[in-house]
Amino acid sequence: MSFPIASVALVNSVLFGVYSNTLLALTATSHQERRAQPPSYTNIFIAGCTGGLLQAYCLAPFDLIKVRLQNQTEPRMQIASSMPRYRGPVHCASSILREEGPQGLFRGSWALVLRDTPTLGIYFVTYEGLCRQYTPEGQNPSSATVLVAGGFAGIASWITATPFDVIKSRMQMDGLKGRKYGGMLDCMASSFRQEGIGVFFKGMTLNSARAFPVNAATFLSYEYLLRLWR
Repeated sequence: MSFPIASVALVNSVLFGVYSNTLLALTATSHQERRAQPPSYTNIFIAGCTGGLLQAYCLAPFDLIKVRLQNQTEPRMQIASSMPRYRGPVHCASSILREEGPQGLFRGSWALVLRDTPTLGIYFVTYEGLCRQYTPEGQNPSSATVLVAGGFAGIASWITATPFDVIKSRMQMDGLKGRKYGGMLDCMASSFRQEGIGVFFKGMTLNSARAFPVNAATFLSYEYLLRLWR
């Protein structure tokens, strides 16, 4: 948990900062002016994709370490058991650098980019669309609207992101005990051949269930802080 908690502020600041500034560059309207002059969904999608692209590169090393630690199954407290491969996030990072080189920290990053770039465009379009649907023209959305719109935006993004999330996680674990896949396409083909089409939707229910409260709280904080500091 320590690495995701430590990185969440950085990753979200990159995502929302790049999204807001890209939208400002595309529309020349500030966040406060967007309710009176709403940007097009095309501009929102482009800004969301740009934020997702840059977020993916910041997230890649943190996400890799998180996945490696979550998949560690060596016993830790049994008598005569060997020490776990990774003793914590810092030891995990140093081990990857030593054994796989700097590029090892970015294993699976292409799948992460393909996961986050379009899905975060969909994420922001869904959020803005629901806010406009249930907010009187020219007014700011209520807290309840922000919570519901943010929650459903999270679900929509994870429904589309799950296939690449599965591939991303498998690529990140590849190299732990020898290379299994020749690349992202080989990972996709091999996974499909061995487990069928359902493999690309593993974990979607859990991801969606987690997405609603997490993204509801994220968007409420985002809107509240922007209004507070304007």
